[in-house]
Amino acid sequence: EEEEEEREEKRREESMDHLHGYMNELLHQGVYESAEIMGNFLLSWMSTTNGLSPAARVQYLLTYAESLVGKGEYVRAVSYYRQALQNCELYGRKSSTTFSLSHLKERGTTGANGSGDHGALADMAETEAKIKFEVAKCHIALDSPRAALAELETVTSRFRTLPMLLTLAKLYRVNGYERASSSTYRECLRLCPYAMEAWIALADLGLDLEDLKSILAQHFPNDSMEAAKEGWQLSSFVSQFICCHKLKYADDTSTALRTLKDFISAFPNNVHLILELAHTHSRAGNYRDAVSCFQHARNVDNACIKKMDHYAVALNATNNVVELNRLTHDLLRIDNRKPETWVSAALYWEGKGDRLRALSYAEKGLRLDDSHAMLHMLKGSLCLKLNRPDSAVSAFRKAHTLEQNIAASEGLTEAYMADGKHREALVTAREAVRLMPASTQALMLLGNVYAKQSESRDRAMKIFENVLRSNPGCKEAITSIIDIHVANRNLVTAEHILSKHLESNVNDDLHTRLAEIFVEGQKYGQAIEHYHIALSLNENNEEAQAGLERLEKLMKGIDPDMVSDDEIDDGQVDGSNVEEESEFV
Repeated sequence: EEEEEEREEKRREESMDHLHGYMNELLHQGVYESAEIMGNFLLSWMSTTNGLSPAARVQYLLTYAESLVGKGEYVRAVSYYRQALQNCELYGRKSSTTFSLSHLKERGTTGANGSGDHGALADMAETEAKIKFEVAKCHIALDSPRAALAELETVTSRFRTLPMLLTLAKLYRVNGYERASSSTYRECLRLCPYAMEAWIALADLGLDLEDLKSILAQHFPNDSMEAAKEGWQLSSFVSQFICCHKLKYADDTSTALRTLKDFISAFPNNVHLILELAHTHSRAGNYRDAVSCFQHARNVDNACIKKMDHYAVALNATNNVVELNRLTHDLLRIDNRKPETWVSAALYWEGKGDRLRALSYAEKGLRLDDSHAMLHMLKGSLCLKLNRPDSAVSAFRKAHTLEQNIAASEGLTEAYMADGKHREALVTAREAVRLMPASTQALMLLGNVYAKQSESRDRAMKIFENVLRSNPGCKEAITSIIDIHVANRNLVTAEHILSKHLESNVNDDLHTRLAEIFVEGQKYGQAIEHYHIALSLNENNEEAQAGLERLEKLMKGIDPDMVSDDEIDDGQVDGSNVEEESEFV
């Protein structure tokens, strides 16, 4: 009877092995539903087979968990991965005991069984590391970055592969541990010096260009020999790639643009480089040039989603609602689970004036991917406009943690100011200047924070004047200086400075600002003249149009802040038309 039971158990183990093979075949073809159904039979047999080895149990549990991941059932998958880990530990305990006993018996010899057990232990430890990585990926899919980080940190450094290290570095960054993230990205480069995303991340994390080149030299010491064999130098290629990204993050726009254009001339129709060029234009406020570059990238690859959120920003900045609507349609068709899609959708509705709907789309995108900095910045901006400063601070703080760029710093500073937290705003602005000392935007940000307090306006004035000395045509510095003089009721001084700048810097916004100062000084004739000049330069200048209408009411003795019955009626008509518009979705 015992022999019959042993033969029956052996036949069952063979059948389970065949069943496991069929499951692997289904998984290889992506047929996850069938694999999961078949896996239930496999697990049923496994639960009643006492003699099955822990190693076999681990393999069966892993295969079943993989079928669940394929179906998107991540919580269930984690449960079976945990069972696999328990069997790994059980196998480890049994093998270590067996190895210790054989080692004691065969002291002084190199028994084959002992070395085999030792090798099996190492294999199982490596399997355990791979399982923990799968668990971490499930936590990421479930939007639990802290749980994912806690899981990956338990993997010993010996078994951390390049994909594990890249994921660990990203998780450190998402959770706000920038120093650990930077260290882990360096470890990635030690394993694979041409892991491009690691170079990009280190540039984004604020590592100096010289430090990046120093790391590069450590990993490519014999590149001249490679050049002789291959005809080109990988280190030179990677170095130029790093420079492009670092210059962009350092806000050295002119050099970044020149370097990128040279790189593109060597690698024409390179979608990554074209998108980087477009992004650099967008960061510098050259939105029309950015739109042109983004369109070029879409002509090369019309299904590309990467950086389409920045394309949406550029379209929104140029008031191109029609093209923004078309872009949103395309992104929804390509992949409606990508955060870039919902940035575009939110910006479309903001452009249409429906901020609440725009906010709902931004929040929908964040439910899909909470690690997308642009969505947090968009949410913060919308919350500010909806007079929700607390929510805006939270959104911008998260964006600032994810991506320390000038836009995140500006948003967080503005949110702190709106929430009455001047000290926090000042700390944020100073940190931006520390990270980007050569950035005009960072200096302007600090100056604007000082300008909000009457006792620190002198400091603000010095910062703005320094910016003007290095960049005489900086419109933001000119208007900020004017704002300080107006706040101090030095209207004549403000008029004189602005008129002097207009002699060499013809700009519709500056003419509009000068007109506003003349209105405040009750010099209506000169105000009308400058409003008309502003509109002749830009007929779509809404501030000039509104200012001129307001001035005409003032000159007629009508209160410009009083709403007329006609305007109320117009507003009702406009509101009814909104309901008739078809939503892009």
